[in-house]
Amino acid sequence: MKQLPHCDRVFELFFDRWYDDEDRRRKVFRATRPDLLSDPDFIGADPRTLSPLAPKCQQEVLRRVDGMVDAARGDWARYLDVREPINVQWIAAFDAHYGEGEVLDLLNRSDPAAFDNEFLVTCCEFGAVMGHVMRKPLPLLQWLPEWPYWESSIFDGRTGHVVPVFHWAIKKMSSYGIDDGFAEKMEACLQLLDDRFAGKNLD
Repeated sequence: MKQLPHCDRVFELFFDRWYDDEDRRRKVFRATRPDLLSDPDFIGADPRTLSPLAPKCQQEVLRRVDGMVDAARGDWARYLDVREPINVQWIAAFDAHYGEGEVLDLLNRSDPAAFDNEFLVTCCEFGAVMGHVMRKPLPLLQWLPEWPYWESSIFDGRTGHVVPVFHWAIKKMSSYGIDDGFAEKMEACLQLLDDRFAGKNLD
């Protein structure tokens, strides 16, 4: 691969193969999802009731997401200048490290047919860490568990908004979002959620 592919092509190569028929039937979007989704019926809902998964499966998904955050703690410290606790500086450091060349190298040394390939794991670590960091200033944000676990999103019950952070990560590692600036994007999203909750007209 000589050029970064579009995020939907990345999704098709590295993620789509891990869905079964039931998973695909639940999907509204063929590949990557929009950055922010909302449903007025979600306002005030408990994410455990919105998840299509049984309670035991939800707990397994949340365990995997937490595991990705823990994996990032060890992995990122080997090549990024980061210190505990995990915060927005970790997002900025990851974003700065992975330019086009670094993402291409990662793509080219990763086997899409292996579930634990380095590219998929790196994307999932980034998505999990973004979710972890976003929840710190807004503890009311919760994980909405889905399967595969990278379909899980950050859910704001105040506004009914859903933030598919793992899909943000896939976009970062593609031609679509390589230069988006994800620390700033996260902070802008948090501000937007607060503004929507305050009833400000942002249209």
